[in-house]
Amino acid sequence: MIRPLLKQIIEKHLMQCHENEDTIVQTLKQTLASEIKRRFSLEWDSTESVLLEQIASFLDPRFKDLDHEVLSNHEAIRSKIKQIINQNNYLEPNEITTASQEQQNKHRSDLEYIFGINNEENDLTKEFQNYLAEPQLRFTLDPLEWWKTRYSKYPTIGKLAKKYMAITATSVSAERCFSTAGNIVTRKRASLSPENVNLLVFLHQNKQLMI
Repeated sequence: MIRPLLKQIIEKHLMQCHENEDTIVQTLKQTLASEIKRRFSLEWDSTESVLLEQIASFLDPRFKDLDHEVLSNHEAIRSKIKQIINQNNYLEPNEITTASQEQQNKHRSDLEYIFGINNEENDLTKEFQNYLAEPQLRFTLDPLEWWKTRYSKYPTIGKLAKKYMAITATSVSAERCFSTAGNIVTRKRASLSPENVNLLVFLHQNKQLMI
């Protein structure tokens, strides 16, 4: 949800100007929007390497249509995922061996041999196209429940989704913020008001923007 959420925050909140806002607030919002775009590579170009967040968003049935990405980047992201699937990069070493054995055991008719038809490639292409054709899930629903009921229908993409959607969100930035607060509120500075503590933490965390 990282890239879709950030796009909504920027477009619906930071880039919206209100009549009662002064110049300082507008400048702050523009600076925040610019820094968020830079930090999370939101202005990504299709000539660059596809990001992990983009792959994860595609595998999330709530954002698989990539509406949060520039239209010209859609094909690059989908092509990267096709490449991962075709190269078995989503499988563990023991799973790769099993998949190779299954492929060898598949019956191939004489006509399929003559016309050079690869059943495995056809199956993967069909599975990928069917996944694209699925209606996009409403963002308030649970994507894991969606995959639970459709894993047998999209086994290859489902394995990839299991790998990427199992990545846990980090709490490093939040822990760092708590550490900053602990360095500000010490025994010799225990009388600071909550409002001043909040301001000092905010200034410390965003000091690089004011240089």
